[in-house]
Amino acid sequence: MVFLLFSAATSFAKTPLQPILPLLEAMPSDLHVTVPYLLSFVMADPLKMAMVSIENNLSPPETLQKLSESLTSLLPLLSQLADIIPRDALLWKLKLLKSGAAYANSRLHAVQAEVLFLASGKDNLLPSGEEADRLFKGLKNCRVRYFKENGHTLLLEDGVNLLSVIKGANMYRRGRQRDFVTDYLPPTLSEFKKTFDEDHKLFHLALSPVMMSTLTNGKIVRGLAGVPDQGPVLFVGYHALMGIELSPLYEEFLREKNTIVRGMAHPMLFGSKYETSRQESSRLDTVSMYGGLPVTPINMYRLFERNQYVLLYPGGAREALHRKVCLMSPYLY
Repeated sequence: MVFLLFSAATSFAKTPLQPILPLLEAMPSDLHVTVPYLLSFVMADPLKMAMVSIENNLSPPETLQKLSESLTSLLPLLSQLADIIPRDALLWKLKLLKSGAAYANSRLHAVQAEVLFLASGKDNLLPSGEEADRLFKGLKNCRVRYFKENGHTLLLEDGVNLLSVIKGANMYRRGRQRDFVTDYLPPTLSEFKKTFDEDHKLFHLALSPVMMSTLTNGKIVRGLAGVPDQGPVLFVGYHALMGIELSPLYEEFLREKNTIVRGMAHPMLFGSKYETSRQESSRLDTVSMYGGLPVTPINMYRLFERNQYVLLYPGGAREALHRKVCLMSPYLY
């Protein structure tokens, strides 16, 4: 079992709104309509919420126009919240939240399931960062993904894709234990565009990588025409510099062959031993999202059995780091 937490309400007792909660109880029903507008200043970043529906390839004037329209469309929703959550219902929910948080905190020691906590750095409603520190230490199997530029309404804000976070943290599974071979989900089109058309765009422009392959007649051509259209295929590589060549390689195979190259990597990259309570999404998450898995003989065999493309760097971490570090692990030697 895997639990997903977002701005965990276990920190409800520390919310900055505690002093005004008694005022909500004393507030006349006629003034309840103002509550959503008051809370909107601390709950969310309206600009990031408005940017969710705006495409990234628009010109600046078009972006401003769409942003204005999106912000305008959000305003009527605030007044509707007062109708959706009447005063009595709001007070009941707050009391339920208080008692529920107290009970959950008293039972944290009994939680055995894996937990993925998404914490916001600019959460003005709950101290998500501090709660990430506490739960990371207090829970037995807790991993954190920290979004330092996002607010309380994390999943409603631009730039946050829950599926990508789950896949990057290796938390998606179909059974009791994660299977890196069968539980893998290929990147979606939106994930592909964000990775290669946005996040890595300048990086690829700076490198200007060129892919070459050899046809069966020995002719060297530009592109991947010389690569078989179907696996099993084993690619053996050499880490030129910290493995930065992986990103262009993944992109080219997806664009030209519409397939994923499953990269065999050091098992350390897929664990939580070296993660922190303020762990942000990193390049390691991208490696997992684009098919990386621990290098073991059985994993390689199972990939070949499924006719997949497999990428192996025999030199491993020592080759990638050019022998600059020495970690005490048998996988490095």
